[in-house]
Amino acid sequence: MDFLSLLFNEYRVLVVSLLSIMTLIVIIMVWWEQVSFWWLNTWYAFPLIGKENRLAKDYETQVKNYDKEWLNSEVALCADFAAHYEKVNKDEELFSKSQDYLGKVTENGRNNLHILGWILIAALVFVEAMGFSYVLSGFTIPGASEKLQQQGAIGIAFIISVLLVGLTHFTGHELHANSLIKKAKVWWKNAKNRDKATPELAPNTRINLDKTFEDDDEPQYKQLISRISTNAEVKPRYLITTITAIAILVIAVLATYVRGQVLEKMHIDEVNIKQNGVIYQEQDPYAEAPPAMLVQEAKNADDKAGDDVWEREQKGGWGTFIFLAFLFILLQIFGILIGFKTGFAGKHSKDARKEIGNFKSEREFKTHYSRLKQQVARVAQKRLTNLQQRMNQKAEVNCQDPKVLEMLEGCGHRSFLTYMDDLGNAENKYTQSVRLREHQEVQETTRPTVIAASKVADVETPEEMEARLQAEILAEVHAKKAAQIETPEQAEQRIRQELLAEIAQQKKVAETEEQMRERLRKELLGELS
Repeated sequence: MDFLSLLFNEYRVLVVSLLSIMTLIVIIMVWWEQVSFWWLNTWYAFPLIGKENRLAKDYETQVKNYDKEWLNSEVALCADFAAHYEKVNKDEELFSKSQDYLGKVTENGRNNLHILGWILIAALVFVEAMGFSYVLSGFTIPGASEKLQQQGAIGIAFIISVLLVGLTHFTGHELHANSLIKKAKVWWKNAKNRDKATPELAPNTRINLDKTFEDDDEPQYKQLISRISTNAEVKPRYLITTITAIAILVIAVLATYVRGQVLEKMHIDEVNIKQNGVIYQEQDPYAEAPPAMLVQEAKNADDKAGDDVWEREQKGGWGTFIFLAFLFILLQIFGILIGFKTGFAGKHSKDARKEIGNFKSEREFKTHYSRLKQQVARVAQKRLTNLQQRMNQKAEVNCQDPKVLEMLEGCGHRSFLTYMDDLGNAENKYTQSVRLREHQEVQETTRPTVIAASKVADVETPEEMEARLQAEILAEVHAKKAAQIETPEQAEQRIRQELLAEIAQQKKVAETEEQMRERLRKELLGELS
């Protein structure tokens, strides 16, 4: 504490400057989206050196943007503001997807550790580490001055605090992820006990925040395991937990041992000083020497009293050191519990929680982001209009190309929202092409089964094929006629008679399975209608 007060008194301006810079950095990190958008708008509005003034000079370069003619400067401006517009272009569907994702991974209600929580844990660990880092600095920097040892103690305490806070927090995350894996395996084993045909526990790697509704029909254990990272065996992992436990025990034991050695060293130094004082003590040369027996008895009494005092100091010191070690371990367990209760194990749970934020309903979510979208679009359109006006002014003086002038005169049809609509249409086309490709991949995987079935059908004779198709179509007809007034026995007898009579009248021809199936279906459906 003396070192900190000395540092603050002698370098007050430096300390205040550093704290101010750190505070500013934290504010910028927390409100980065608002700060970056404000800076973009300010940078465009700067006179002379602003980006809007620079882009206004390029009024002749035309580009094709999503099958439409644009000017290169207009596209550059819209692209800059489009990044911010996309961040607030959110609707209630995203809110529903985020809630669904967190619900399926059983992490609804969880949050990341707040910045104040990080500061509290770091402060607690730092104070605890300072208790033995000062002792360690005496051996780490032997022969150093008191001031240098204090500085070394602060450095050692900082290093230990960073390592322990990180390890304990990650250990809590690992234990939380393991609890989810165990939960999914228990659900899967219960399902397997009820139905032996339950498939093996394997994640669906295609699931993300955008595709969270695709596995609604899957069992709950499959939904959970598809949203967390697991190994090939789907078993809990304890690597970080093991490292943290070893680090905590080693630090606690070594710190206690070093404290004990320092205590014994202090006792030895006191004994040496006392003995040296007795040896060099000035004696009166005219005084009569006391009897040797009395001197020995006094010495024995002093030694016994000193031993008793040392024994009590030693027991009290070691008791205190053991208590501090226990307190240190308890503090690390507290950090692990905080890591277990905060944070997320789901692959996209953090993003889902960020999207939900503090909104309580889809309506509140949509209202908030609709206002932000309008704000960004209004600012972007204002900048685009100013840019188009500047380019028109420059072109009227310097340009004689009729195509360029015509392009500039039609700038009213090119707005920021038009650019965003074109961008959205392009993204929709890309999404559709991706889904089509995924569908084709699924068909490719199922094609061998279809080919095998067709090969079996080729071996059948026409009579066998027709009999099999009759049976299949009759089964379909029975299902459709089940809701009618006829009993199943009456409907089956009537359809059988009509079908056999119709087949007997027709001439047998060599038909494929598909042709025969289609013909019989049309005939039966016509009769039923």
